[in-house]
Amino acid sequence: MSPRELPVIGGHLALDFANTVDDPLGVGRHDHIADYDGLLDWSLRMGVIAEDQAAILRRRRGHSAVRKAHELRDVLNDVFGAAADGVGDLPAHWLRLRPFVAAAQAAATLDTGAQPHRLSWAQSDDVTVPLHPVAHAAAGLLVSDDLRRIKRCAGCPWLFLDRSRNHSRRWCDMGDCGTVEKMQRYVDRRAKARQRSRPR
Repeated sequence: MSPRELPVIGGHLALDFANTVDDPLGVGRHDHIADYDGLLDWSLRMGVIAEDQAAILRRRRGHSAVRKAHELRDVLNDVFGAAADGVGDLPAHWLRLRPFVAAAQAAATLDTGAQPHRLSWAQSDDVTVPLHPVAHAAAGLLVSDDLRRIKRCAGCPWLFLDRSRNHSRRWCDMGDCGTVEKMQRYVDRRAKARQRSRPR
């Protein structure tokens, strides 16, 4: 059975990269960046790299980049998971993220063709180039007001930015964890109703 297309629910590039293991605690667990093709496919879908750049990178076969990608994903889950849970030492997590950010900065060029100007990695053929925009975005999120909007899904470990008006979003997606939670509440209510209706 083929894995489903990975839902994109994080609301931020760094969080969506952290969420690239689908159904992480369930029977349908699937790592969407388990190999280099998966990393490039995800990067194309998210607009991190262009088709022509991906074609060049596919010929490079970046096995070392996959190890780096998994390491970055672990760091992002630790950094932003700590922010979501209100625990942990963010400065210590930053020390683990900093090498990825430094590598991104070192490899970046300044794109002055857009307003405002932005950093770009469009000309790079380094196999780790898909990680650079993610690390750069993560550094920006860590020092932004949006840090306090990061939440962890009530039904799974995925992270997301809660942009709801009253900050009440609880699930990564209503169609996934939200539905499961509602079904469980319904089952629990039925079970309690049956217990109350039994003769004593």
